[in-house]
Amino acid sequence: MRLGVIPLISLFVAMLSGCFQSPTSVATQPSPGTPCGSGPPLAGIYQPDRLHVLALCRHAVGVVVSVVPEDDGDYHVWIVLDAAYADLLNAENHFQGKPTMLAEIVPDCPVNAPPPDGPSAERCPPTKLRVPLAGQRIAIDGPWVLDTNHGWLEIHPVDTIVTIGG
Repeated sequence: MRLGVIPLISLFVAMLSGCFQSPTSVATQPSPGTPCGSGPPLAGIYQPDRLHVLALCRHAVGVVVSVVPEDDGDYHVWIVLDAAYADLLNAENHFQGKPTMLAEIVPDCPVNAPPPDGPSAERCPPTKLRVPLAGQRIAIDGPWVLDTNHGWLEIHPVDTIVTIGG
């Protein structure tokens, strides 16, 4: 069976068009039906200007190597990702010498009034998400961002988290 030249050219142009979009052109809301939150992805986040949204909703699976409670009420969850999710990391993504992703579970601060400082963020209601334990295999979803203060890529905030297996 022989394909016509016009359909092949159309397919090629459609594929290339996705390659030349500006990395800063990100929609403000995730698509309906995604496991990520609705509304602006960084609403209610302390110092959102340090985070550059790369994708509104990304999924990742891996094993938790450390969970660190922070002074601002966040939980820093360091995850060794499964090989299928290695594209979510850059050269700055490491913890204790291992390639890892940081996933931040944040307090439930009001989306219309982000906390002005760490102590205010800590006074927000605690997260409703279950904070995982080191050694657990988890699946997470949330905005994929570049943390410009550290240079690494992370899921921030975590919108959904599921423990896989025991």
